Amino acid sequence: MSLLDIFFGVLLLVVTLVLSGLAIATCIQVFRLRNKRMCWRAGTLAGFPLFATIFLLVSMVLLGVMCKFSGGWKITASVLYLLISFSWFIASYFSSKRYITDHGIVKNVNDPSQTVAWHQIYDFFERSSGNHCSYIFIYQKNNHRHPKKMVRIQLKIPDKKNDEFKNLISHKLGHRLKCFEEDAFDISELNDF
Repeated sequence: MSLLDIFFGVLLLVVTLVLSGLAIATCIQVFRLRNKRMCWRAGTLAGFPLFATIFLLVSMVLLGVMCKFSGGWKITASVLYLLISFSWFIASYFSSKRYITDHGIVKNVNDPSQTVAWHQIYDFFERSSGNHCSYIFIYQKNNHRHPKKMVRIQLKIPDKKNDEFKNLISHKLGHRLKCFEEDAFDISELNDF
């Protein structure tokens, strides 16, 4: 084995450990979420993360090819690639899911400060299209530099979760806000946020 092979082996091992740590940290953050009311997959490939899924499939094929036609170091490297792709897939899968809790909308499971609390939401709009319903929430971001800055978040709700989500919205926001349908005004004006 050459010095270059040893370098790449160590590099692959370090990347595997780092991405495995990220996947474990993401899983811990998901399990630590309190009072989850609902969640759904929101990736671009049938609810799964696109690039992580493709890399996982390529890594599986690579491992199969290496087991069939090669041996030794190449199989070990293929196993490390599979572990990297699996870790990336797990971290991306849990990060791309949408979580709704009693406290609010979780934008990023790895950064709890990005949770949009129900009391921060000033307005919301509903838009139906195809097999999902979209909600646009306008909220005030807790930012010291721009204390009055309004931000928007758009959630695509799957049809099977829509009724449950509407009930939750009416419970959490219904006493102080009313939902507007898409044709009540020109929703494209909200793109400036």
